[in-house]
Amino acid sequence: MTVDPQQTGDPAFGNLLRVDYRNQVQTLVNVGSFDYEWTAEHTDLVPFGDFPDANPYDVLVVPGHIYIVDAGANTLNEVMPDLSIRVLAFFPNETFADSTPTCACQGPDGLLYIGTLALVDSFFLGPSAKVYRLNPADANLAEPWNTPMTVWASELWPINGCTFGRDGNFYASQLFTNPDILNDFDNPEGDVVKIPFNSPSTHTFLTGGALSFTADVAVGPNNVVFVADGTAFVPEGRVVRLSR
Repeated sequence: MTVDPQQTGDPAFGNLLRVDYRNQVQTLVNVGSFDYEWTAEHTDLVPFGDFPDANPYDVLVVPGHIYIVDAGANTLNEVMPDLSIRVLAFFPNETFADSTPTCACQGPDGLLYIGTLALVDSFFLGPSAKVYRLNPADANLAEPWNTPMTVWASELWPINGCTFGRDGNFYASQLFTNPDILNDFDNPEGDVVKIPFNSPSTHTFLTGGALSFTADVAVGPNNVVFVADGTAFVPEGRVVRLSR
């Protein structure tokens, strides 16, 4: 669940939930509440006055690990087997605003790839979103802002979801690609970009801006791409299958 109890007054917000095959829902731990308190103790990390804040936005589950990307706290968290939470990484600010990480996926090399929204900077400076590459085993738990990471791909429009396909390509949904979005909000030209793992500077847009405000993206076993589209509005939201 997004946000946190502190900002909403509702204890449901910020919870990590587990749903079993019988559709039974179990509340595990409130990540939003943890991150809100963490950002309250580290207000110096974001000089734009945004902290304290929390917005758990994406969950990545791989064998033995549960990772949470928080778009409000700008962190990568891990929920441990005992349901304790630790902050693995803090993602650096952009020029005008914070980085706003929105998605995490595991690459063919076993490392994590984190996409950012970089919304404000993309409004004014053009495509500013990045994909960071990091090894969670190298996390600086005492100072997560010093966790080693590299920029794997850059100069991207705001990323709202990301994944790797079985073909080894990286796919990211672009919230918009219209450089005049502030004056043409009804035509965001959302898209999905494909990036070869061995050539992160090669960006191929799959729909030519035919989508709206896209959210998460997934790739089927036959490398067919699915994307959540029109997510800024109700009831226009839909899931789109892209033709190869």
